[in-house]
Amino acid sequence: MEKSILTEVYMDNSIWNILNDEIQNYHNILIIHGEKSLLSIKKELFKTLEYKQFHLVHYGNECCHSIVDSILNSLKNNTYDLIIGIGGGKSLDTSKVLAEKLNLPLFTVPTIASTCATVSYISVMYSESHVFQGLYFLKRPPHKTFINLETLIAAPKKYLWAGIGDTLAKYYEMSLKAHGKKLNFNTTMGEKLSHLCKESMLNFGEHALNTSVVDADFKEVVGVILVTTGVVSNLIDFKYNGALAHEIFDALTAIESIEKNHLHGEVVAFGILVQLKLEKKSEEINKLLNFYKKIGLPTTLKDIVVEEEYLEKKEEIIEKIFNSVVEGKIPLQFSKEEFINTLEENL
Repeated sequence: MEKSILTEVYMDNSIWNILNDEIQNYHNILIIHGEKSLLSIKKELFKTLEYKQFHLVHYGNECCHSIVDSILNSLKNNTYDLIIGIGGGKSLDTSKVLAEKLNLPLFTVPTIASTCATVSYISVMYSESHVFQGLYFLKRPPHKTFINLETLIAAPKKYLWAGIGDTLAKYYEMSLKAHGKKLNFNTTMGEKLSHLCKESMLNFGEHALNTSVVDADFKEVVGVILVTTGVVSNLIDFKYNGALAHEIFDALTAIESIEKNHLHGEVVAFGILVQLKLEKKSEEINKLLNFYKKIGLPTTLKDIVVEEEYLEKKEEIIEKIFNSVVEGKIPLQFSKEEFINTLEENL
């Protein structure tokens, strides 16, 4: 049996009237949020919640099992009938884990377009020190998502910039893992959709970063980052989700400054280039390098690490990535020396 559970998505310049209608049957709402994300929509949100009981909880600055447990303990004497998750990837991922543990419906309101967390059924878990720990697989994705385009056009462009890098990876990683395979129905749908993750970013990404108004191209880029990428993840067999670009990011989080000074999609964008070099796809590399230089995405390891910090953690990083290759998670054949030379080129 193949099963598809997809999030109901509303996207408009202003979604507050729609959100108001959708929460009419709920009375006691738990709001999970980040500090800046709440401020960016506070006036409109509070007006929407004017006649509702609601409780605000900050997500804790990391999507982390111990923080989730702490939040759950603080809610023991409270009863809610809906969770609304507000913010970027970590806040939304935290809200998804809480919704599942509390067995509550979840509405999400992304305030930046940096990842597909708003519709995906996966939460990425970290330690409290911001080191990648693993993936938490939910029984279903969020029930409804409300994308307020005026909020996203006003958000810092660095998040959209990183979202473009993360979204490109969905196509290239899917392409690597699914190449030559007989795919089931859902995965075939996801594979076809993954092409948008490349085409929309390359065609309209630069414009989306430079425009100050919500137009059709901005809306397409935001929609693909937030929705299409997540739908691809939700449709395809998990073994086709993520490849070398994400393995590189996960391993590099061992360096404290990666999570502190860089965004997920920024690092993943560099990882795509490493993957393509090992695939020996020079035409795709040149296409991406041209695009990266236009919008300022990193093209070498030295763009994202301090050499001394990297060398201190190098052995741990290389082993973590290379073990994924040995375990068959990455369908590429290359030696450890070849990988190191490719990763460290121009360091």
